[in-house]
Amino acid sequence: MDRPDGFAGRLGSIKHNEAAKLVLLAVIVVSLSYGGWAALRLMMATEHPVLVVVSGSMVPTLNVGDIIFIKGSPAENIDLGTIVVFHSPREYDTLVVHRVVQKIDSGGAVYFKTKGDFNRYQDDWTVPEDHIVGIYAARIPYLGIVVMRLREPAGTVLIIILIVLLISHEIHGERSKRKRAAADLRTIHRKRRASE
Repeated sequence: MDRPDGFAGRLGSIKHNEAAKLVLLAVIVVSLSYGGWAALRLMMATEHPVLVVVSGSMVPTLNVGDIIFIKGSPAENIDLGTIVVFHSPREYDTLVVHRVVQKIDSGGAVYFKTKGDFNRYQDDWTVPEDHIVGIYAARIPYLGIVVMRLREPAGTVLIIILIVLLISHEIHGERSKRKRAAADLRTIHRKRRASE
C-alpha cells in the first residue's frame, strides 16, 4: 500500500519541478530582455540604442521598417552630413531621424539644422544639442516591419494566442508524461505480481 503514495509523491514532485522550470524560464527571459536592453544602452551610450524607422523622410537611405542602431555622440563630434536621432523640438516624445545640414555654434551651445533625405526642404526647426539622442550607426533592412505589426491590435492578439498555445502544449505534454509514467508503473507492478 505504500507504493501508490510514493508514486503520487513522485508525480507531485514532477509537476512541481515542471512548474518551477516554467517560472525559471520566464524569469530568465525577462531578465535577459531587460538586462540585454540595459547593456545595449550602456554599450551604445544612449537611452534609445535601437529604433524602427516609421516614416519615409529618409528614403532611400533608410526605409520604413528598417531597424536602426544609434550610438551616443557629443554634439561637438557631429559633423555636417551625419544622420542624427533627436527629440522633436515641437513634441519632445517624438524621435526624428534626419541628416545634419547646418551646425550652429552660439554662445557655447551647439544647434543643428536638419533635413530628411526624401524631403524637398530642410526642417523649419533648430535642434538644440540636448535634444540629440545619438548618431545613426547601422541598420537591418525591413526587419522592423515585424515589430510594427506586432504592436498593432492584431499582433497583440497573435502573441496572446501563441502564449496560450504554448501553455496548452506544456500542460498536455505534462499530462501525457504522467499517463505514461502511471502506465509504466502499472506494467512493472503486474510483472512483479506475475513473477511472485
